[in-house]
Amino acid sequence: MRIAQVTALAAMVLGGVVACGVTAPPSGSPSADPVIVPIPDSTGAASAVPSAGPDDVTLLELADEMEVASISAEFSAGVLEHASTGSAVLLSAGLDEPEAAPDLYRVLPASGQPELIWRNPHRDHSLVNIGGEFNRVAFVDMPITGEIAWNLWFIPDEGADPILLDRHPGDPAVPTYVPSFSVYYPTIAWTAFDIGPLGPVSQLLYAQWPTWEPRLIAESPAAEAEFWFPSVLGFSVVYSKLIYSEDGSSDERHVYRVQLGADGPLPPMRLDASGMATMPLMNQYGILWKEADPGFNMLNWGRMFTWDPESETADLLDTSPQEYVNFPSIGERFAAWWGEDATAFSVYDLERDAVRGILRYPADRQQLVLRPHIAGSLLVWLYVDHRASPEISEIRYSWMPSAGGDRMDPP
Repeated sequence: MRIAQVTALAAMVLGGVVACGVTAPPSGSPSADPVIVPIPDSTGAASAVPSAGPDDVTLLELADEMEVASISAEFSAGVLEHASTGSAVLLSAGLDEPEAAPDLYRVLPASGQPELIWRNPHRDHSLVNIGGEFNRVAFVDMPITGEIAWNLWFIPDEGADPILLDRHPGDPAVPTYVPSFSVYYPTIAWTAFDIGPLGPVSQLLYAQWPTWEPRLIAESPAAEAEFWFPSVLGFSVVYSKLIYSEDGSSDERHVYRVQLGADGPLPPMRLDASGMATMPLMNQYGILWKEADPGFNMLNWGRMFTWDPESETADLLDTSPQEYVNFPSIGERFAAWWGEDATAFSVYDLERDAVRGILRYPADRQQLVLRPHIAGSLLVWLYVDHRASPEISEIRYSWMPSAGGDRMDPP
């Protein structure tokens, strides 16, 4: 399993050479049958998982409203990144490339079959950031050989040719951080670094249906400020701006919201007051963000806050049993995050305004939940079992209750 090589955290600071032309998504379906993970009864008794051996797990109340499935350990072992689009699980993998993950797969829960949707002609590349909304998929492609570059590709609909939205200019003076992005019809927004007239710049950009032509929201000299982590809801974007002190030894982090008007972006509005806000998220229920403790990098573990539009203040969000979380994601009703205690798995129900527990493994850390991600009502995560030799890792997923309901009826 490649979790030790590149995680969502490491992907933000990797770089590579610019790829050449990329072909349209070919068809293809590798053989990998899904595995249904039976739910133990309410006593918390272990339940067999065919590809991973018995789970020693205590189920919590939300588990009663979920039906968990997994992608076989054999296929999961070749996966680098995973993400939900709300209708499918996206996977970057290299089944024939032991050192790279150049190809893009998806799993539709109705079939459970990993389907190849884009085969990279550059077999020494990896897809280090993937995501999207339903049939609209974005991914960052970069080589694993150390060259300076990346490409941001966007597939705007089922079967459409990929659009090259952005690329690293290849200038060694320009930071090689991988773009962060967000997709919500009719908009995709992303961050990038480029070379400007006076040197490297950090940019926040967007593109919209039907032309998907890149347009600038904001730009700053990279030595002064950086833009990160956009989250899109219709024609509204929230994002994080990191502002460096004059000597570069410290920074402030702010969350802004901007409306995308017919003639371009309107003036942004700052939401936070703390100067430590980053990784903002937005859905119909509101706006959340993460704040790391003072003195820690924005990519470190932190606490979650929710913004109150009436008082225009931020309140601490209850993430128990987790004190610290990282890399949050948001769906139709729930927010998910990677918990510091990977033996405990819970999500935040924004409709009920409450944490809801899914399961807990024994505290010996032999069984772990890593990198959960939600979009729409589809939740995906990585399950690791260190008890096996070699260790077992599986991509698991489940529909979540939809807004106003107890169970999710898959589309």
